[in-house]
Amino acid sequence: IPLDLLRLSSFRTSVIASICCFSGQTAAMVALPFFLQRSLGQDALMTGFYMIPWPLTVALAAPLAGRLAGQWSTARLCGTGGLFLTAGLGAAALCPLQGNPLLLVPLTMLCGLGFGFFNVANNHSMFLSAPLKRSGAAGGMQGTARLLGQTSGAVLMTLLFNLYPTGSAPQIGLGVAAVFTMAAALVSILLGKRSA
Repeated sequence: IPLDLLRLSSFRTSVIASICCFSGQTAAMVALPFFLQRSLGQDALMTGFYMIPWPLTVALAAPLAGRLAGQWSTARLCGTGGLFLTAGLGAAALCPLQGNPLLLVPLTMLCGLGFGFFNVANNHSMFLSAPLKRSGAAGGMQGTARLLGQTSGAVLMTLLFNLYPTGSAPQIGLGVAAVFTMAAALVSILLGKRSA
């Protein structure tokens, strides 16, 4: 663990935001197939089709986010992306989608747009805040933050499946995922205000 880098406020904030965002993103990715199959009555093939818009939108949003990262502040881009992701997850958790799972498509696209914006900008901030000679350590910490967040999100969903019925745990998980992504957005926004 590069303690010298974690002493840098901007780097530390990016790591914390990354852990929060990946926790929410992974919890949602674990919850969505169960939500689609158990709550919305989709088979495995249709579940896969309904999940495609999220990663596809991330792939389309990331190049745009890369261009915007040079024009906008990273805190603003992270905050915007985090809020898009939060809105998509929160709406998926709260909206009554029974009978019309197609309504989930724009919500997962909003999630993909938000995650693409957030992740590119946050990584940009993390690497730029580390000295060039410590770029290897910054990359290692970025990977550690991602895996810690992903593991936390998967463990969180495991706990929810043990505490709640299979029919309601995925929707609760989407709501909790929205809370984690909101935390990531707020951490990023607060960093921007502190450095302004």
